[in-house]
Amino acid sequence: MILPVAAALLVLSVPLTGGDLRYFGRIAVRGTPWIAACFLLQLIITTAPMLPFVGQVLHLASYALAAIFVWLNRQLPGLPALAGGGGMNLAAIAANGGTMPATPEALAVAGIAADGEHFVNSGVVEQARLWWLGDIFAVPASLPLANVFSLGDVVLLVGFGWLVHRVGRGVGTEPDTTGVVAGGTLWTSRQRPEVSRCRRTV
Repeated sequence: MILPVAAALLVLSVPLTGGDLRYFGRIAVRGTPWIAACFLLQLIITTAPMLPFVGQVLHLASYALAAIFVWLNRQLPGLPALAGGGGMNLAAIAANGGTMPATPEALAVAGIAADGEHFVNSGVVEQARLWWLGDIFAVPASLPLANVFSLGDVVLLVGFGWLVHRVGRGVGTEPDTTGVVAGGTLWTSRQRPEVSRCRRTV
């Protein structure tokens, strides 16, 4: 839950820093079914008990779906960082058979107990490869939303923050096609001049 909450706080910070959330309605987003399917798989593997092999396959599949979505929307600001962070996580997960390696120390700090019977998307892996890309950081159990997270997660949030703050200032959005006609010219809401209104007298 820590990543969705952090992402929501980044969105809420846009108007607090002079941005405008209305620009989000003018983003040309492509391939939304791909990212929707990715989130659905992530929800399933983090909430439903399943055999380790099934969970590992679904975990890797969720990242493949996210990669397709990122490629289709590579023109948006911040997507290179998002791709980099996701790639770092994927590298660690793929190198360890579909499970994100976590250090015992980080799990202990977050108060997360090991589960050896069911699939866990993040857990201790014996002789983990690329362990330094795994979940080596933790929010302590004494705080809300205690969990472990990785360097890739941090890069993901940096990219997402860059995305929402640039879009919140009109970068990467479609032009506003609504406008008014003034002096025979169609002016968009971002271009049109101020028109003074007066009462006509006869």
